[in-house]
Amino acid sequence: MKQIKHAPRLSDVAYESILQALFDARVPMGERISQGDLVALTGIPVGPVRDALKVLEADGLLVVHPRSGIEVIQPTTELIRSTIQFRTIIEKPAARRFASTATKSELLELRRLHEDFLAVLKTLTPTENVFSKLGVVEDKFHVTLVASLGNELVDASYRRIQLMGRIIRGGAVCYPQSAKISIGEHLDVIAAWEARDPDLAEDMLARHLTNAMGRNLGV
Repeated sequence: MKQIKHAPRLSDVAYESILQALFDARVPMGERISQGDLVALTGIPVGPVRDALKVLEADGLLVVHPRSGIEVIQPTTELIRSTIQFRTIIEKPAARRFASTATKSELLELRRLHEDFLAVLKTLTPTENVFSKLGVVEDKFHVTLVASLGNELVDASYRRIQLMGRIIRGGAVCYPQSAKISIGEHLDVIAAWEARDPDLAEDMLARHLTNAMGRNLGV
């Protein structure tokens, strides 16, 4: 018997549409916009847009001010530091755990993903923006790492932090040389996992996150 596929709810479509607009920086960070602006942007009626805004506010991505508009998060230095700090709290124990629980196939998949991306980077011009391509590899690495904890509450919290991070970096540029540095740091963590060394894995992961904060802050 064929399973019937139901069309997504309009509120879910509105959520994804607004989220993508935030990622693309089509909705300005730190400024106030109206529900009408978002209705025009998404082409979705005000009811589903209002429902989507409740979820986005719960995710910490914006604040709805009654009668005075919707305020998107501002990418301040403090917010960037707090985001990395939160990730460090979650990812350091995950790095230790993954050193003992990761299967050979999982580690091989991660290594191949990174080495294949490095090969692609070598073919690009120095000024090509690889921000989106790097994001795919970053997401696979960090989501796999956090998922190893097997904790749904942590997964949900981490997802919100990921969304916040993508919005903070909306419209960012990353050149191949910078991407190579980040991928190299990932490979150092992967090597520690392959060696089944939890101490080294934790240290390499902490170094990567510290360096990532510096890159995000431009220092």
